[in-house]
Amino acid sequence: MFFVIAIAVFLIALQHRGSIGPFRWLGTPVAAAPQPTAIDSAEGVLARRLADGDLSPDEYLERAALLKDR
Repeated sequence: MFFVIAIAVFLIALQHRGSIGPFRWLGTPVAAAPQPTAIDSAEGVLARRLADGDLSPDEYLERAALLKDR
């Protein structure tokens, strides 16, 4: 009987703290990575096109400078 009461008190305490559930017991939550902005995405496209050979280095630098000015 004591075991059942102890479990009930434990569950009520966890519910009161807002940390009931198996995933909350595993540790502190990990912060999500920041979402890329439109400029970051555009720079990524430029870098990929440069790596693929679609752009010359001069074209890449020119277009990257235009993005930085925005």
